[in-house]
Amino acid sequence: MTSEWWRDQGLTERAYGAEEVFFSTTDRRGVIESVNSTFVRLSRFAAVELLGQPHNIIRHPAMPGGAFRIMWDRLLSGQSMVAYVVNKAKDDAYYRTFSTVTPLGDGFLSVRSAAMRPDLWGPVEAAYEETRRRELRWRDEGLSRAEAARLGADDLQARLSALGFDTYDDVIRTLLPAEVEARRAAAPPHPPVTDPADPLHALVSAIRDVDAALDALLARYSTAAQMAEELAAGRDRLEAGIVELVAAAGAAAAAAATADGAAPALATSARGAVSLAEAVSDDVAPLGAVLAQVRTAVLDLRAGLALSVLHADMCMIFAGEVHSGEAVGDPARSVQELARALAESVTSAERMITYASRGLEAAAERVEAADGRLREFQRLLAGWRNLVVRAGLSEALGPRLGPIDARLNGGLTEMARLAALAKDCRAMAAPVDTREAAEAVARLSATASAL
Repeated sequence: MTSEWWRDQGLTERAYGAEEVFFSTTDRRGVIESVNSTFVRLSRFAAVELLGQPHNIIRHPAMPGGAFRIMWDRLLSGQSMVAYVVNKAKDDAYYRTFSTVTPLGDGFLSVRSAAMRPDLWGPVEAAYEETRRRELRWRDEGLSRAEAARLGADDLQARLSALGFDTYDDVIRTLLPAEVEARRAAAPPHPPVTDPADPLHALVSAIRDVDAALDALLARYSTAAQMAEELAAGRDRLEAGIVELVAAAGAAAAAAATADGAAPALATSARGAVSLAEAVSDDVAPLGAVLAQVRTAVLDLRAGLALSVLHADMCMIFAGEVHSGEAVGDPARSVQELARALAESVTSAERMITYASRGLEAAAERVEAADGRLREFQRLLAGWRNLVVRAGLSEALGPRLGPIDARLNGGLTEMARLAALAKDCRAMAAPVDTREAAEAVARLSATASAL
């Protein structure tokens, strides 16, 4: 919702810092089972007022029902949810959050933080506002709340698609890394200073080790994500270039036909170039699907690693609450739940690393194969050009040669860029040692269980 909307409603926003990350766990129905002190402070509900209540106790009526329909459809199918959510406090103030919800055992874990990217949440909240208006109109027309929410989910997805998010997975691939990176830049988590004799000391040490391993992986695969985007863009340019190459071969054949009597070998060579150009085009066609799959795999991996980083930060921040005595509810149980969520997200990321590495390797192979065919075409067309010179037809065919050369050079230049990226893909596809992260997660889980 726009700032003007909130002002017109006479509502007050509750601001909070990037360092104030908070969580809650619920059962499968959305009933709150645990919270942390920041949740309590921002919501203005006491912990006892929250525990055992449905999580929508803090739902703001300005939020469209369609957003929550998307959330529950994803969660009940085992998928995570990421969204900008505006919550309502007990005193009617509102607070804006960047929210993640992930399946955890028989329920769900929600980790929330301040929304740090107005360039992203601004357009999304504007879409919320429009969808909410339509839902209210549908309710006035006699539809039930559930029916309006179902239509609202479709309406909201259409508005998000207009923003460039073709699927809700695209929303997650964009928002999650962007928000985690921005929040960490503004307020990196500070481990509490613990005494070696303190049971929390080993926990904090394990979280730090997990965090260091995740930082390295996230940096690596953020680079891979950029490569995937460049590969996809390069593929689009190459496909356009291949059309030009086919046209160049056709132009060569047409030029050769005008001089068939003087140099019959020109026509034969040109026909060969046409056939090879069409073969190159056939080779490049499947490259698009491969690169699209690689892009998706790498972006999903980057988002998964960002989620792991967020969970690690939540573990560290809550350890600080426990250390200072501010933790509410059952701190030992909350630590164990957070450790479990972190372990599961890291394990998921490890699986995605394997999948993404295979995709990067496959992309490199496809690009290299296309590069080889294109260079073969280059040699054939260069041979045709030599025949033109030897036949003394350069002057006669001069006006036709320039466009042919330009098209060939353009395609080769783009192929050279892709080939360079293919080498980077191979390097990025090299096996990654994730034992450090796995061992740190195992220590964290063991330490949490012992609390």
